[in-house]
Amino acid sequence: MRAGIVASLLGVVIAIATPVRADNPGDGTDPKLEAEMQRLYDLRTSDPQTFVAQSRSLEDLAAPTNLGQRQFLQLLAANRLALEGRATEAIAAASPLAEDAEDPDLRLRAGAFVVNMQAATREFEPALRRLGALLQAVGHATDPEPRDAVLHVWDTAAIFYNQLGQHGLAAAYAKRLLEASPSGRRRCNAVVQLAIAALGEGSALDDRRFEAWHAACVEAGETSVALGYLGLSQARFLASQGRLDDSLGLIASRLGAIESTRYPRLVAEAYALDAELLLSAGRLDEAERQAREAVRLSADLPTGLPAAMAEKVLYEIARRRGDAVAALAHLQKHIEASRALAEERQIKDLAFRTVQHEALQREQALSLAEEQHRVLGLEAEVAKAESQAMVLGVTLLAITVGGLGLWSIRFFRQERHFRRISQTDALTGFVNRQHFALVAESALARHHDHAVMLVSFDLDHFKRVNDRHGHLAGDAVLRTVSRVVQQVPVPQGLQRVLGRLGGEEFALLLEGATPDAAFAHAEACRQAIARAEVRLDDGATLEVTASFGVTGTHEVSRRLRDLLVASDRMLYRAKHQGRNRVETSGSQPLRDAA
Repeated sequence: MRAGIVASLLGVVIAIATPVRADNPGDGTDPKLEAEMQRLYDLRTSDPQTFVAQSRSLEDLAAPTNLGQRQFLQLLAANRLALEGRATEAIAAASPLAEDAEDPDLRLRAGAFVVNMQAATREFEPALRRLGALLQAVGHATDPEPRDAVLHVWDTAAIFYNQLGQHGLAAAYAKRLLEASPSGRRRCNAVVQLAIAALGEGSALDDRRFEAWHAACVEAGETSVALGYLGLSQARFLASQGRLDDSLGLIASRLGAIESTRYPRLVAEAYALDAELLLSAGRLDEAERQAREAVRLSADLPTGLPAAMAEKVLYEIARRRGDAVAALAHLQKHIEASRALAEERQIKDLAFRTVQHEALQREQALSLAEEQHRVLGLEAEVAKAESQAMVLGVTLLAITVGGLGLWSIRFFRQERHFRRISQTDALTGFVNRQHFALVAESALARHHDHAVMLVSFDLDHFKRVNDRHGHLAGDAVLRTVSRVVQQVPVPQGLQRVLGRLGGEEFALLLEGATPDAAFAHAEACRQAIARAEVRLDDGATLEVTASFGVTGTHEVSRRLRDLLVASDRMLYRAKHQGRNRVETSGSQPLRDAA
């Protein structure tokens, strides 16, 4: 795992590397030390291993008397820690520079470095808050030639927003960066982020744009990670246009250069994409070889994308060859990798919405403070003229206080509304997947000495309802099911949380329940669903059933992910046993006699 983290951090550091100088030498500057520090900083992008080895020698030197040089040394130390895979220590070393560095440009660069380190360690919320502060600090930088540190912040924003899946924001900052006419690696990275954002948004693309972007990177002398990601983006574009042979040819021509970067995530993604394309071309043996290599390279990666892609290819190959055992094994691994990837996306989305909501609250608080300041001014004016216009002053004060009251009511209503919509599924009234996960994690931590039960269920043959009667009928089914489940009585002493995980998939978290009580409650819910009738707009009625899987912390670990996997396993067993039943590893299944 450490090797994967080192590679991830290395890619982030190299992708945004720019020269940094101690621009405020003042008295006590050591020219030889200045030159050596700059040489080492440049070396970190061209030969990271040599940079790590040689930068340690600076630790034996006496601390320079010049503050700018001391802070430059601290930034070098932070970069060395990052390349050694010690991300937490790197963040701790760079954070004081981001707050208090003497040189304002060094503050910006150190802040951007911390943002990228926090992104690499999956600390998305603090990274978003710091990035927001950096962007506010640089503003729109309307100067004809913005400082390099400002470009550095825009570069970081484009990379990070693409990682979060906020491709519109990423494209905006990449375009802003290109409008500043950067040179070298900075320009190459901007066009790569623009390509990734365009694919993510589904924007119109063509060969000419990719050729221009490729030429910009080659002209900059960029032949490593950034150019590799540009090649993968172009291959995906060609495949989306139905140009399978062109896409395969491009991957074949770029794979050697991608492998030479030794960046595991990029190489694994290239192999996984090649495997998908080869499978589409019917070249099963080659597809299997590339997919297995992608799985091997994905073992220590912090993201499950290459593994999910590769396991899906291996599943399809095994299915076509009639190997049911291998197909099932690869399908399970694909599902696990896809779920991990989906959970990470949800964490990123939640972090983005949370920080966005905090920004809205700050804006509202600022508006309220400005209003209060205005009120204080009015009160001062009223006090001066109180002897002459007492009645008028009282009236103005009453109006102002009333306005403040209305503003406060609106503020709290908006806050309550945002909290409700961020936690609740609008169609069913159940909590959504993100909030369910938060509640479940809290319960598992809180009840560490008692069992917590988890029930997963989904609707049988739900796809047929959508296919035969349309999605409005499907929505009616989901509303009816949620209503009848909410009406099932909850035994005294048992606390229940109802969650919609997505589509027709649901989960019940039961606190204070024994395995038998959880099984009985799941059976009661199953019977309630089976008895329900769904009335459609045309007068027709539908009957629906559901399959349930029950597990608890008495059987598996206290990790929510393990509980979901175990309950899903029981759910699928219920499906295979004929549906409309409850399955658990600890009890005999019950089935509706009807």
